[in-house]
Amino acid sequence: MRVILLAAASTLVMGLGACAPRVDYAHRTALDCPDRQGVLERTSIAADRKTCTYRGPGNAEITLQLTPVNGDAATTLAALETSLVGPAAAASVETEPKAPAPPEAPKPPAPPSGDVARAAQEAAQDAKGSGASEEDWNSDSDRTAVTIGKNHGVIVDGDDHAKVDLPGLHIEAGDHKAKVNVAGVKIDASNGEATVHVVKDVRLRGEPFSRERRGLRATFIAKRDNLPDGYRFVGYQASGPKSGPLTVGVVKSREDLDEGNRLYHDLQRLVRRNGGA
Repeated sequence: MRVILLAAASTLVMGLGACAPRVDYAHRTALDCPDRQGVLERTSIAADRKTCTYRGPGNAEITLQLTPVNGDAATTLAALETSLVGPAAAASVETEPKAPAPPEAPKPPAPPSGDVARAAQEAAQDAKGSGASEEDWNSDSDRTAVTIGKNHGVIVDGDDHAKVDLPGLHIEAGDHKAKVNVAGVKIDASNGEATVHVVKDVRLRGEPFSRERRGLRATFIAKRDNLPDGYRFVGYQASGPKSGPLTVGVVKSREDLDEGNRLYHDLQRLVRRNGGA
């Protein structure tokens, strides 16, 4: 679980890196597949250079592929997620009942006073304005804590259930489970299983002053017992123009990944060097 949450956090804080020569990523037709990228070792490369495979720690299987966009990027990635987790697992996530919306109050409640009011105001402002540049998530049997930004955050303690609902920050936590939704990051964890979604609109490399964010970065991670073909851990990193093609790095492992955060860090670099976002 810790590896999954660290991977999600690292997705948020990694920058674009150094400047590079301008590349027309929308017309990329072949991948740049180095022999090694950190802990990843290349095992094959297709003749058309649109697909290459790597091996990672714990016999993790990595496939880097140039993926055309069918419809839009969200639809394309949703189809990939279904292929990774299987139709039944995907359907169970989609049909999970949503929590009912809280009833509207006839008038706003009186604001709390003193330190409580100041803390609530600071937490709300920070959650709204931080852009989720940093996230620290941890949980044990007695405490669930989520911190957004450098100096402020929200910490909720309780034996059975806790809920935080602020602008840009929504958390539900109970015994052995937690749901986090903050600035494009969704984490759903319970009983040793977890699903992570991260999607960000970004500027393409070489377009630092563009008003339009034409690029996309996405992360998907699923760790559960009912994945197809006996896998315990599947996921992907995606980068590229929203119009395509997307560079997608798919990860599959039948073992828990002790070096999963390092693997995802290296996969991010490999994907972004090709995708340009």
